Amino acid sequence: MESSFIMLVVFHLTAGCTLSGERRLKDVTGHKGGSALIPCSCTDPLSKPQTITWTVYKGKRTGTDVFSDRQYRGRLQQFNEYSPANLSLSISDLREDDEGDYRCQTEKGSREFWLSVKACDLVKSRETVEVTGFSGESVVLPCSCTDPQTKPNTFRWEFKPKKKTGVHHFEEIYPAQTGQHRDRVRLTNQNSGDLSLLISHLTEEDQGEYSCSVQGDFKYVRLHVEVRETLTNHLTTPSQEDPAAAVTESQRVMMCVAHQKS
Repeated sequence: MESSFIMLVVFHLTAGCTLSGERRLKDVTGHKGGSALIPCSCTDPLSKPQTITWTVYKGKRTGTDVFSDRQYRGRLQQFNEYSPANLSLSISDLREDDEGDYRCQTEKGSREFWLSVKACDLVKSRETVEVTGFSGESVVLPCSCTDPQTKPNTFRWEFKPKKKTGVHHFEEIYPAQTGQHRDRVRLTNQNSGDLSLLISHLTEEDQGEYSCSVQGDFKYVRLHVEVRETLTNHLTTPSQEDPAAAVTESQRVMMCVAHQKS
């Protein structure tokens, strides 16, 4: 009986590892500076893979072994050292350039994961904010990360005009300075998670929808541009435009008549 159990254990340890889960690409999300766990394991908890590799692909056909890549030095942990069937990979101190396609592979197959590293969660993500500005003046379009200390490496502002024949899509206006917004847009704060955009010298053509986007996350701002009414001074006679002055003049006439009678 004891020998049968030992033989069964030996069989499990030498039979290799069939990976659990489906073969389709799975999404894993982490945040810049934090950690991400990419899950991979054998279906049989008693099995032990003969070979296990973790490979990362970043826009290339040829992958790189993560454990030999200097970029990951001191930031990786694999759990099979303590539990042979648990092949999961943990990456700490996440960076934006850690984003990519990761592959867990044994002698019996592979599983793929897409790791997204978010540097910024937008405040009021996917909402539309209404903002009003005045022609000739400046306006700030609000957009910021929930963590004010975290600034993403890449983000952009895009614009779709309210009324313009043939334009039905957004066009980038920052950081690329293009079209009618050239040299009129800048960030209110260059060194923080505040991505708000300042537009100067507003015109009515600036009306429309603006999109602030960071790594697939976005926020819309709808801008309305109004013209301020100017106050014009008119020369008027007291009796026509100033009731108080008219009453005073009437009182003066009555006083003169009364004085003449006396």
